[in-house]
Amino acid sequence: MIVDNIIIGDLIEGLTCDDVGIGAEENTINMMMCDAQELKMFLPKILVSLGLFKSTSDVRRIHKQRVLSTKITDANSRNLWRTIDKPEMTHLKIGKQNFWLVVGE
Repeated sequence: MIVDNIIIGDLIEGLTCDDVGIGAEENTINMMMCDAQELKMFLPKILVSLGLFKSTSDVRRIHKQRVLSTKITDANSRNLWRTIDKPEMTHLKIGKQNFWLVVGE
């Protein structure tokens, strides 16, 4: 399954999907904030629960490669082994997967 966007929680008040460039034709996965909080907002567990990876071990292996990369300049995009602690909009390209992670309130 090809995913264009992952939205966790509700967008920050005043923003709509159109405002952040998410069109109706895009394949968007929505995750409720309470579901993400059950996973302790830990990004690898969220990615696994959404079916993008088979296990957190896969995410850790990819994370180790990304940390050493000089091509990825955005710290949030480079670091997959982290806990989400604030709203963000991060572009992630992992292998053939290319999507936006949008975390709201």
